[in-house]
Amino acid sequence: MKRSALGKGISALIPEGAALRPGGVSDLPIDEIRPNPLQPRRHFPATSLAELAASIRTHGLLQPVVVAPAAEGGYHLIAGERRWRASRLAGLTRIPAVVRQATGETDQLALALIENLQREDLTPIEEARAYHPLRAELGLGQEAIAARVGKDRSTVANSLRLLGLPLVVQEAVDDGRLSAGHARALAGLGEASRQEALAERCAREGWSVRELERRLRPPVPKTAPRVDPETSAAAERLSAVLGVRVQIQRRRRGGDIRIAFNGEGELIRLFRLLSGEGR
Repeated sequence: MKRSALGKGISALIPEGAALRPGGVSDLPIDEIRPNPLQPRRHFPATSLAELAASIRTHGLLQPVVVAPAAEGGYHLIAGERRWRASRLAGLTRIPAVVRQATGETDQLALALIENLQREDLTPIEEARAYHPLRAELGLGQEAIAARVGKDRSTVANSLRLLGLPLVVQEAVDDGRLSAGHARALAGLGEASRQEALAERCAREGWSVRELERRLRPPVPKTAPRVDPETSAAAERLSAVLGVRVQIQRRRRGGDIRIAFNGEGELIRLFRLLSGEGR
């Protein structure tokens, strides 16, 4: 049996005393229904909406939307905004809806979050935006949020970190040019200008997450090769004899002796000295 995306179900997310009373299906004027301002989902691709609208024109809307009465009159959508948008596009004037007596914004946010998380169609940024009100408005910590939505605390923590990214980077994640893995790697930088520059290059050049992480790693400092005392002493002795800087670089087999000179005259002097002409 497939495990629910929320694990503990809807009751885990709704505080005690905020139970929702299920209602029957009503036929409501579509213009009296407004999008839920707390809806975490922001992206509704035009092509997908057009395809759904064509299906609704042919077969009607088979699954009702879920709404709650709004204090200012009419209804707020709790679940089914994509179906509502497609129904408007199809020219429907009325739409089947289940009316729930949600007691406040907490319930509306909870139900909108649940519906989308169960369908797993939120972008990483939309998911982070859905968690944010639970923390900012309800005062829930990461552990509490994780328990209510049936996810690991680290998953919630990593998701919320994405909201610290510059808006242009968040938009790149929202429209699919960058993945959640790219976003998490960039979130560790903490420097907005560099995050934006790397995100732009990453999207333009098609870097994988591994390639981005490689470029974010600090360069390994080059360490000077270890010189044993005898080799160092030999180089110093040659320097004293020749009057110039001498380096001895040893390898597994053999090595190099490097003699520095400054100018043509010094080169001639060294040549004569080393070839025996200067003796």
